Amino acid sequence: MGMTYAQGSDVAALEPAELSERLAGVIEAALVWLRPLGDAVAGRPEREGKWSAKQVIGHLTDSAVNNLGRVVRMQIAPGQRMGGYEQEEWVQLQHYQERGWTEVLDMWVALNRQMAWTVAHIQKSKLGQVGSIEGDELTLGFLIEDYIAHMEHHLRAIQVWVG
Repeated sequence: MGMTYAQGSDVAALEPAELSERLAGVIEAALVWLRPLGDAVAGRPEREGKWSAKQVIGHLTDSAVNNLGRVVRMQIAPGQRMGGYEQEEWVQLQHYQERGWTEVLDMWVALNRQMAWTVAHIQKSKLGQVGSIEGDELTLGFLIEDYIAHMEHHLRAIQVWVG
């Protein structure tokens, strides 16, 4: 799975509704400052050879696409082995940089509202189900916590360089 972003709580202490609310809260708080950025600012790379805000939000959209599938699959059957995805290629091949900022943002918001909705409806007992991503074993609860922490990491970074 590569880099992890969450410490990982005791899975027994996790509540699907709270995880869902945490994710929804991150999205709504970020929209306050992301929406007004506009195409020019959102399209400017952090620095030479780095992604723009459009591309980072595109990356977070790709993360939503991939992780929503994992969240569903891990509920259907524990022990699933899932691959990673080629993050750079996903961003490049979907041409987020050339797309309008509002469209990029709307896709990210819609997919994450779906993720929050899905997470809210997980049976608490399933949060402890284990699967593996790129050979790393993890619980469904950790996957969700790490997903949120990964998003927060990237949003903080965007805020620093566009702020």
